[in-house]
Amino acid sequence: MSARFPIGVATMYNRASLAGASEADSVSLFMCKIPRTGCLLALVAIFAMSGCKSTTEQSAPAPERTAPNPTSVVEANLRQAEGTRENVQQARGYLQSLERLLELGEAERVEQAVQRMLAEKPGELTLAEALDPVSRYQFDAIRLDIAMAAGNKPEIHRLLATLDPQGGEQTRHSMTLRARALSAIGDVAESARVLIALADTTTDPAALGGLSAAIWRNLTQLPALELRSQAEAASTPTARAWWMLASHFNEAVTSRGQINQWQRWRNRHPDHPAARHPPPSLGRFTRDPGQLALLVPVTGDFGAAGEAVRDGFLAAYLHAGGNSQRVAIYDTNTMSVRAAYDLARQQGAEVIVGPLQREAVTAFAALSPTLPAIVLNHLDPDTAAPDTMIQFSLAIEDQASAIAEALAEEDIERIVLFDSPARWSGRARARLEDELDGVEAVGFGTFHRLAEITDIVGRALHISESQTRVREIESLLGRTLEFAPRRRDDVDAVVALIDADEFLSLMPALDFHFAGDLPVFAPSTATLGTVDLSRLEGLRICAMPWTLDAGTLGETVNNAFPASRGSYASLFALGVDGFRLANQLDRLTVQRQVIPGSTGVLSLGEDGRIRRSLVWAQVIGGRLVPMWDAAN
Repeated sequence: MSARFPIGVATMYNRASLAGASEADSVSLFMCKIPRTGCLLALVAIFAMSGCKSTTEQSAPAPERTAPNPTSVVEANLRQAEGTRENVQQARGYLQSLERLLELGEAERVEQAVQRMLAEKPGELTLAEALDPVSRYQFDAIRLDIAMAAGNKPEIHRLLATLDPQGGEQTRHSMTLRARALSAIGDVAESARVLIALADTTTDPAALGGLSAAIWRNLTQLPALELRSQAEAASTPTARAWWMLASHFNEAVTSRGQINQWQRWRNRHPDHPAARHPPPSLGRFTRDPGQLALLVPVTGDFGAAGEAVRDGFLAAYLHAGGNSQRVAIYDTNTMSVRAAYDLARQQGAEVIVGPLQREAVTAFAALSPTLPAIVLNHLDPDTAAPDTMIQFSLAIEDQASAIAEALAEEDIERIVLFDSPARWSGRARARLEDELDGVEAVGFGTFHRLAEITDIVGRALHISESQTRVREIESLLGRTLEFAPRRRDDVDAVVALIDADEFLSLMPALDFHFAGDLPVFAPSTATLGTVDLSRLEGLRICAMPWTLDAGTLGETVNNAFPASRGSYASLFALGVDGFRLANQLDRLTVQRQVIPGSTGVLSLGEDGRIRRSLVWAQVIGGRLVPMWDAAN
C-alpha cells in the first residue's frame, strides 16, 4: 500500500453501501489512461477476489448467507462505471467508488481512481469535468485530503485556489478543510482566521470546543509580534480578542505568567468563545522550578558572550516578577563544568541552563547529568546526549533551512548562490544544498576579498560571456557597436550567505550587472552590527523575532541592558529563551507544544535538539519590515 496516503483519511460525505457485486467475482482488471506531462501512462490494478461454490444435496440445510466483501462491491461498481458510455454516469460511479475506497483505506486504488477521473481524451470532458458542481466539490475535497497526506504543497496551493463549495453544508465543510490545508502548508495565521470566522457562525457546544482547540493550536505557533499585527488588522472584536490572548500568553516567559495572562483575559472577556469553551491546553499548567542555575563564562575570552546571555536570562527573570524563583549564576571560566554542576545541584537547582561553549557542552554531557538541562550549544553529531539534556543554540543551519523553505514557498526554481570562506558560511551552504528540493543552483561565487565582489558577481551572471560575444561580433564587422551587456535570464533569485560588509558591496554589484530586480535572500548576518539599511533596500532577511520587535520585555530592558541591542543582541535573546524554556519544560517535552520565543518559534526534535522557525523581514525605506506587513 502506498505510504503517501495513510489509511483512514476521512471525508465529509458518507454513502450507503454499494450493491450489485456477484459472489462469483474472482479476478478483475481495472485499466485506465492517465495524462502526465503530455504523455498517456497506463495504470493497471489487479484485484483478486476468489470465491468457491460447492454443490449440496437437496436435504442439506441451506448455507448461511454472508455479506458481500466490500472490495468486491467496489470492484463491481468500478466495472459498471467503465461499462457506461455516458461521461456523467461514469463520473458518478467513479466518485461513489472513490469514497468507498477511502473508507477501506485502499490508498493505491484511490490514487488510480483519481487519475482516471482526471484523464484526458481528445474532444471529451474528463470525468471530473463531467461532475455536477456539488459532486465536483466532493471530488476536489478528496484530492485536497490526498495532497495533504502526501505533503504536496504545490498541489495544496492549486486546489485551495479552485475549491468551490455549493451551499451552506459544503461551505462549512470547506472552511474546516481549508483551515487544515493552510496549516499543512505552514500558513497557521490564515488557518486561524478561517477557524475564527467559522466559530462565529457555530452554536453547537461540542463543535465550538473543537474549534477553540484548533484555533489555539494555530495561534500558539506564531511569534508575539505577528499576533499583535494580526490583532490590529482584525475585523471583529471577537477575532481581535483571540489574537490578543495569544499575544499576551506567548509573551509570558513562565507558566505562572501564562496563568495570570489567561485569567486576566478571561475576566475581561467572559462571553468570548475561548472563555466559554477554553482550549484544553489552557488547563494544563505546571509549577515553575523553584531554583534555576545558569552556567556561562562571565570572565575570560568568552566573557562578553557569556555576559550577554546572562543579561538576557536576568532580564527575563526580572520581567517575570523575580519573586518566586531563585537564580544562581556559575562562571564556567573560573570553575570547571563538573564543579559548577555539582555546586548547583548541592545548592538546590532544579533546572540547569548552559554551558555555552561547545567544549564545555561536551564535558557536561560526559557527566550524565540527572537534573534536566538546556545546554546552549550543540554536541558533535557522533556524540550521544543524555536523555536529560536539551540542546539549544543559534545554529546558522536553522537559517539555511528557512531560506530553502522560503525558496520552495515562492516557487523559485533557479538561484545564484554566493558564500564566503568563513566556517559558518560553509555550514550554511552545506545545509542549504541538502534541502534545495526542486531548486537548482545555476551559478556560484565565493567572496574572498571585498574588492573582488563585483567581478565575481559578473562572472556568476554571465556578464563577461555577453561582453565576449559582442567583442567577437565587433571583430567580424570591423566596427564598434553600441551595446549594453545582458545578464543570464535563467535565474529567479540570489542567495548570499555572507556578512554585513560583504552585503554592502554585493547589492550595488547586482545593480551594476543588471540584476537589481532579482529577489535576494540572506541570513541575519546581513544586519549584524551597525549597518546602514538604506544601502540594502529590498533585501529579504531571515531574522529572529527579537531583532524585529522585542515586545514588552524589550521595552523594559533596552536602557538597563545595552547587550539587548547591537552585535550581542542575538546572544541576549538566547539568554531570554534559555529562561523561557527552563520554565516551560513540560510544554516542550511532555505536551510537545511549540513555544514562540525571542530567537524563533521553538520546538523539540526527536534527537533532543531545539528547532527554530524564524521570521522573514524585508528592508523597506531603510528599515526592517516583517514580511506580513511588507505584503501590505
